[in-house]
This record gives sequence, C-alpha cells and structure tokens, in this order.
Amino acid sequence: MCGVIEKEIGGEVKSHRFIRADRFAGKADAVEMTFLKARQIIDQNGERLFG
Repeated sequence: MCGVIEKEIGGEVKSHRFIRADRFAGKADAVEMTFLKARQIIDQNGERLFG
C-alpha cells in the first residue's frame, strides 16, 4: 500500500510518497496502519519532509 503526505507551501502542493510493505488481514487494517505510519513520518521529520 502506498501513502501520500501533502502540504501546500507558497501556493504549490508538495507531496511525499511512502510505501507500506506489510500485509494485513483486511483493507481497514491496512488503511489504519498507513495513517499511523504517515503520522509517524510527520512527527519524525516535520518540515524537513518537504525540503
């Protein structure tokens, strides 16, 4: 599953893609874990994510 983190900076949308290579029992679990991973990436990298 692929996730995308986006932020508008100076009128331009910047994006960062990441891949979840894990396997899950169902789509709902995969979506939940993708959101958790996105939050973790944002917390760890902050503004550097789009630099």
